[in-house]
Amino acid sequence: MIFDRALNDSFVKRLAEEAAAGGWWRDVLADPKLLIAPRRTDLNVYWRGQALFNVSCPRGQLVVTTHEKFLVDPALAGQVPLLGGRFDTAASLERALIRDFEGPTTLSKMKRAAALFSGEEKTGCHEIAVGNASVLDVEIAFPGRYAVADGEERSAPRIDLASVEADGENARLVFWEAKAYANGELRAFGDSTAPVCEQIETYRLALVQHRTDIEASYTAVAANLVAFKDMGWTRALSPVIEAVGRGDRRLTLGATPKVGLLVFGFDNAQKNEPRWKKHLGKLGVAIGDVQAKGKPVDIRV
Repeated sequence: MIFDRALNDSFVKRLAEEAAAGGWWRDVLADPKLLIAPRRTDLNVYWRGQALFNVSCPRGQLVVTTHEKFLVDPALAGQVPLLGGRFDTAASLERALIRDFEGPTTLSKMKRAAALFSGEEKTGCHEIAVGNASVLDVEIAFPGRYAVADGEERSAPRIDLASVEADGENARLVFWEAKAYANGELRAFGDSTAPVCEQIETYRLALVQHRTDIEASYTAVAANLVAFKDMGWTRALSPVIEAVGRGDRRLTLGATPKVGLLVFGFDNAQKNEPRWKKHLGKLGVAIGDVQAKGKPVDIRV
């Protein structure tokens, strides 16, 4: 199975034409807090972990869809009468669904609707990604199955973030799993290992197995993101991503793939709680690269 995320030249060209024409795609590019993630045959536009738009390009024509739940107008505030055991929804139905895309106003409503379906971790991951120009991709699935410590083969869950950092004259891919403080997978009791450690070990196995494909694919993804910038995308991209995308730096996983852990969503009292400090120490020993910040916006990758 091949790992491949990048859009082909024909797809990118068609998106550039769409940007020049204005409309929904130009409005997406104009929003620096939306994440655009290539997926080889399509792309997702993410808001707080929700795919606000899915875009594909079969036979050279863009096909754009959104989930119907994002079209329920969050401004609805009227009362619905109950008559004879039935709700009289005739008037509500006329107002309930967003039917026309009318620029940033519609995009704002869709974001508000999508946010209703985002939990703490999805929202936190999004804040980390939009706050770090080095983030290259989100919601990353690796193909295949991998043998972990107990000998059992399992598929890799989706890892949350991929970022890029300078590595001498080259650039290095770094992957990050992100968890909210309340997530029980961060904690181990007795001599056991915290479940997140097994997750991260599975990711490392996947990176080793698919190294060549991952390095090549993310080099092309960087080129996709640079192309979006050239179309007018207002999200900041790090100079390292731009250098990779324009062919000025070679992108690698380094000698050993780097997978770190990000923890957020706690206050000062929780930060200093003795049991948590013990759990965090164990995570640092097992994983190596661990960042714990109360607020996701304070995390730097």
